[in-house]
Amino acid sequence: MYSAKKMEYRAFCAGSIITRQRVLSSAHCFYSNRKRLRHQLNEVQIVAGLLLTVQRYPSNVTDTEQQWRIPTRVFTQKFYRFPAFSLAVIEINLPWKFNHIVNKIPYAKSTLDYDGVCNVAVVKITKSWAYKKYLFTEQHRIVPREKCERKLLRTCRLYICTMAEIAQAESETAGAGLVCFETGTAEEDPQGGLLVGVTVLINIGLPSLHHRIAMFDKWVADGAYRVFNLPFILLFTCLCMVL
Repeated sequence: MYSAKKMEYRAFCAGSIITRQRVLSSAHCFYSNRKRLRHQLNEVQIVAGLLLTVQRYPSNVTDTEQQWRIPTRVFTQKFYRFPAFSLAVIEINLPWKFNHIVNKIPYAKSTLDYDGVCNVAVVKITKSWAYKKYLFTEQHRIVPREKCERKLLRTCRLYICTMAEIAQAESETAGAGLVCFETGTAEEDPQGGLLVGVTVLINIGLPSLHHRIAMFDKWVADGAYRVFNLPFILLFTCLCMVL
């Protein structure tokens, strides 16, 4: 969440908790292709357990339902050029306190061709007049790579392509995770699933792109390219921005 005046925060991206002090998201949420920051990190809060896209900083933070953290570093991939090599690892100032609402999710370490449906994070309004949106999960069908490449006229080696099963939500959420079940891998959590991709490019009427994680699992585990030293239950954190 982002707030220039640190009063009312507005969500601008999402992410997935992968360890007690790390969140996996999209580099595009933080940097332009020229590696320029989109928001100053001292004006950003990483919030877990929050389903609203607009929120004031709570007067009494209990670290139960909502957990607010400050990003201390954002690591990006060396050859980042949106949407390619768009993974970002965010380190936070204090560890998450895992409970029945806030928890981590395992991520893929084997590059596989998935099929069927997987879950993505989406935002939508619940009332026509409301300006606040809510975070939901929605099922999207995996689009085979060859078909995706024909539709998008581009190579999709780095991505998993999806299309909405039923277009109910207003939009997907950049930086959020693509979570699949029954993948047959040892890393998968039977209840929480397996994080296989990060949403990087959202298309309307065409497949959306989710950056593969398994191809770069060692990079994710190692904290990655340490050049920029800056400053769902839902396992997605909201990276939120101020009005």
